[in-house]
Amino acid sequence: MPAAKRQKTSTTHPKATMSSLNFERKNQDMVKLPKSAKVHKRPIPHPATASPYAGASVPKTVYISSSTPYMAAVKRVQKLLRQAEKRATAAVEASIRGKGQGRGRSSGGGGSVSTEKLVAALARGEGKEELAKEEVFVKATGRAIETALKVGKWFGRGEREAEYAVRVETGSVLVVDDVEEGDETDGKTDETTLLTDATTNAGDTTITSEKTAGNPTPPTTEARSKPLSEKAEKKRKRAATMAAQFAGKELPESRTRWVNSVQVAISLK
Repeated sequence: MPAAKRQKTSTTHPKATMSSLNFERKNQDMVKLPKSAKVHKRPIPHPATASPYAGASVPKTVYISSSTPYMAAVKRVQKLLRQAEKRATAAVEASIRGKGQGRGRSSGGGGSVSTEKLVAALARGEGKEELAKEEVFVKATGRAIETALKVGKWFGRGEREAEYAVRVETGSVLVVDDVEEGDETDGKTDETTLLTDATTNAGDTTITSEKTAGNPTPPTTEARSKPLSEKAEKKRKRAATMAAQFAGKELPESRTRWVNSVQVAISLK
């Protein structure tokens, strides 16, 4: 199954809160569905999770759902970063060994690297640049965004801020919903309910609709002359537009929409 289409919009401060995030609104032209339609959300597809022991060229991603405990996600990120640190250390060790081999046999190069040499090389910052490039990505959409932000804040809080680099990016993901038509009774009920609710203002005199059994009682002069509230008028217009849109047409089998997403990138400094 192909990965969902993602679109990055902006990078924000690593300590950003849910309320401070900025998302681009991209669903203005999404087709409205009647209330009788049943919508089934498809799971968002994504590539298989990479092994922690895969090389630095393989992206390491932790996917967050609305039920994921944030500390479990933190431990998963820590495990991936530990493996990244081991790979960086091994690369530095191989570099030292290679330099020893380059000095010739008289220097005794090519053997194991002493701990002192390895520590000294790491202290000089060797391998630091490559280590910073190997980021672990924490990705989430919708209600899970809050958990992803908590994971990022954990790594950027207090003394850990000097050890980890955290970067937050907002974006959107294109997802697919399957649409099913409700039964005939539900459809009829919903159509009359939409029109009735849209022309009846809560708290005002009730206007009898055509769904009343038998001959409907005409609305009173007082009810007819009483203007609708602004909210009720907007609801009436939406119902009329929706009814016109689906008049004589079949419901679509599916629809696409954009959902908000965040990507929290964490690496060792």
